[in-house]
Amino acid sequence: MMLRIFITCLLVALSGCSTIKKTLPPDLELAKQLEETQTFNELANLPDPAGSIPVSVYSFRDQTGQYKPQANVSSFSTAVTQGANSILVQALHESDWFVPVEREGLQNILTERKIVRAALSNKEEEEVQLPPLTTAKIILEGGVISYDSNVKTGGLGAEYFGIGASELYREDVISIYLRAVDVRTGQVLLSVATTKKVLSLEMRAGFFRYVSYKRLAEAEAGFSENEPMHICVKQAIEKALTELVHKGINKGVWNTKEQSMQIAKAKQQKQMAAHMAQLKAKQKAQSLPNISFMVQFRTATADIEPVYKQQLQQILSLLSQQPKAQVELFGYADKRGANTANETLSLSRSEAIAAYLMKNGIAKERINIMARGENDAQYAKHDNEGLFFDRRVIINVKPS
Repeated sequence: MMLRIFITCLLVALSGCSTIKKTLPPDLELAKQLEETQTFNELANLPDPAGSIPVSVYSFRDQTGQYKPQANVSSFSTAVTQGANSILVQALHESDWFVPVEREGLQNILTERKIVRAALSNKEEEEVQLPPLTTAKIILEGGVISYDSNVKTGGLGAEYFGIGASELYREDVISIYLRAVDVRTGQVLLSVATTKKVLSLEMRAGFFRYVSYKRLAEAEAGFSENEPMHICVKQAIEKALTELVHKGINKGVWNTKEQSMQIAKAKQQKQMAAHMAQLKAKQKAQSLPNISFMVQFRTATADIEPVYKQQLQQILSLLSQQPKAQVELFGYADKRGANTANETLSLSRSEAIAAYLMKNGIAKERINIMARGENDAQYAKHDNEGLFFDRRVIINVKPS
């Protein structure tokens, strides 16, 4: 009878079987990949960028200098993980907004490049040259600037007739500062700060009772849970990076893909309006000036974006008013990829515009198609934002 009472009271004190399982030793587990946090999902769900920005991180470390608080023990373990630099680079690598370039191990890269050059110099017919290192447009600076322990502590407990249970908790806080610095000018473009609470929880429950003269039955159980410090630092860094992107968008430091398309569309509409004004001014003389338009394409595609359909309709209207006017289509590609592939792709882009014009009533004899490949490409391979303007078709409308 006493055994049943003991088991029942213990179960009630520990709030069910799920809590009891926490008091038992865990099983051995194999290594596994870190689970994605909610802050990482916010970073992954940012709007698409106009182009990935090359960034470098030289040092992003613990600046608190604090050690783990332990009562009556001299501890040499730091309170905050020293791997914040690696965590930040990992977050940058998994984001579409940035392309991290290695700087923490720069000396290792330079040493390895020297070895490669020495190997190449021993080959008389070797024409392969090492490309230059990728340059960064922005440097990310900052670090973990504070770790405040015991910001909040508390607990709750009760005991009655030999049955007792208690719960204790402690909150610590870490703070992250992150700033973006322009490489060319040294100007601090953006600066953000985030904090993350670190929760520690301890639960205990016990039971004791005299079952007979000089016979005491006693049981005690408990467990504690502590948020891993490196996970908290990871969440704070991911949140800071998300806020940095949002702040940069709001201040116009960088643009989303949608904003870039809108800017290009507004520019082309302005050019179209100017050309139409010139045309109307010369309509009385029945002469048509040479007019140029531009349609841009996404990487490795020849699909016409819906945003350009209105502009093409204006071109169709212009050609309808001038039935003797001719159209020249010059297709281009950016510098990425092989020359032959880029020439084929640029031809496909010109043919796509030609097909659209013929589908809407323009005779094939009025259209001249040319493929320029990567000729006249103005932007470097690593300039993802600039390459958008190299993937284009120039449309020249001129009198016959």
